[in-house]
Amino acid sequence: MAGLVGGLLLASCFDPPQYSPIPVIEFDNIVFKDLSDPSASDSLILTIRFKDGDGNLGLDPNEQGCYQIGGQSVCYNDKFYYKLADGSYITYKHYRQNHASGKNDTLPAFIKPANCLKWDVNSKVTGKLDTFYVQQNRNYYNIFIEFWIKNDFPAGTYTQYKIEEQFGYPQCANSFNGRFPILSKDLSQNTPLDGTIRYAMQSVAFNLLFSIKTLNLKITIQDRLLNRSNTIETGDFDLTKIRKSG
Repeated sequence: MAGLVGGLLLASCFDPPQYSPIPVIEFDNIVFKDLSDPSASDSLILTIRFKDGDGNLGLDPNEQGCYQIGGQSVCYNDKFYYKLADGSYITYKHYRQNHASGKNDTLPAFIKPANCLKWDVNSKVTGKLDTFYVQQNRNYYNIFIEFWIKNDFPAGTYTQYKIEEQFGYPQCANSFNGRFPILSKDLSQNTPLDGTIRYAMQSVAFNLLFSIKTLNLKITIQDRLLNRSNTIETGDFDLTKIRKSG
């Protein structure tokens, strides 16, 4: 649904600037690329400027697992699978058994949005198709996008729109959070970086969802040690005013 479509400008190696190790970002631009084809994905392309004192920005597209980095444990996998004390995975069978026996159960039913966000149907975990209870790992991503829709009433208020909560299994939708790749030539050098990131969010439903809405996006990035940047906003916009025909 989203991806990096632009690049970066490395800080000068001759006179390295003094930046905070906590990334700092500024809003630059946002463009809506409308392909005028209902079957094709349109793109909402965000450009932000960044500064980072130690250059530890970015994740490889397939980077997973937990690591010891900078003296702390950091996990980049997309989700965690819950286990019982005996080491077996919690599956939807436990939910059915608990409810059948009248036990007080905090496991959610297999309904929207839990059947996309709290349950994962796959055969990768044990080699057999099953429904596993999971916790989504926010740290799988390093750029976070919140969509806020301006309300007609009360004036000046907004409602957050979470696309990942709008659909149920098997039509699950991903959020507009994503990953940008490693920006430093050598992470071990802790080189200060500054530049721009252009980040594309793609969907066939932008016009359907937001064509007559006023939007404001909130954006945050995160470095490899999970340090969060400041949060920036695009300010109010609508798709017609930032449309660029494709």
